[in-house]
Amino acid sequence: MAALLVVCLAAALVGAVITRVGRGPRPALASSGRIACGVERWAVKTLTDPGARLVNFRPRPTTVSTLRRLRPTGTYARGKGVERRTYRVRARLVESRLEDDQDFHLVIVDLRYPSRTMIVEFPDPACTRHAVQKRRLQMQSARSRFINACGFPSSSSFDRLRGTASIIGVGFFDFIHGQAGVAPNGIELHPVLSFTKARCS
Repeated sequence: MAALLVVCLAAALVGAVITRVGRGPRPALASSGRIACGVERWAVKTLTDPGARLVNFRPRPTTVSTLRRLRPTGTYARGKGVERRTYRVRARLVESRLEDDQDFHLVIVDLRYPSRTMIVEFPDPACTRHAVQKRRLQMQSARSRFINACGFPSSSSFDRLRGTASIIGVGFFDFIHGQAGVAPNGIELHPVLSFTKARCS
């Protein structure tokens, strides 16, 4: 009887260990499974491409209207000119959404011309691990500041926003595929490196 009790206790202990071990990695797998970074020109979007070292990170003051008039450059790799420059705009905030690639998609509009919109994007820190540390920290800080000012955007629909912000980001020409708020030339600030003086209400 004592021997049977020992066997039962041992079996129960092994079962508990197996259950605990089996459960151990699941949260991590679920967490990593949640992060689905993008594919199309993704290295350019996250400053992890070889051409990122050629970007001038001294921001040029400009407007949404001016950016919308720039001529698209580049193919799949980082283009010359616009995609190697950093810009600062002061703009009104229109709406935001969490994209499938984990970017925050923010539509902004020119302060003087309310019909002239463009897109700026905030990558998830988990998708920028191969960027230079300084730039990665800037991207992470900008995203955190957006959350602090405007909240974490919905993934199911666009959140309407009110207010303004000063935004610094790298010029980027996206392929036009019906994105909400897309500029006629596909210009974006992608990634955003700074989000300051923000009011979202």
